[in-house]
Amino acid sequence: MRILSIDWGEKRIGLALSEGSFAEPYGVVSSFEELHQVVKKEGVDQVLLGLPEGKHEKQVRELSKRIKKELKIPVRLRSEVLTTQQALEKAIESGKSKKARRTLDALSAATLLQEYLDERERVRRPPRTT
Repeated sequence: MRILSIDWGEKRIGLALSEGSFAEPYGVVSSFEELHQVVKKEGVDQVLLGLPEGKHEKQVRELSKRIKKELKIPVRLRSEVLTTQQALEKAIESGKSKKARRTLDALSAATLLQEYLDERERVRRPPRTT
């Protein structure tokens, strides 16, 4: 199953794709039309949409409805609290320059997706007994 993770922002929409059990930053788009092109090009089966707290929550919920209606693919909403901060910390730790950190939106989407994939994997695998 190919999953596209979205970190929505007013100016940029960060994207990440699942590669098996790993999340890879994909890039940034700025419109629904560009998002639609990515969904078609990459054969996306499901969208994981980061749900912010506060004033943007309503906009993200509307985007979720639009994706379901127009792109006809399932959407899961998932809290994105702290994903941007986690992505920034990872970028700094890996030595990325400030210019390279402009892809922070895609890194946030990848962080969100990796957490989801890891949780899904833990649910599938029963705990080891010794």
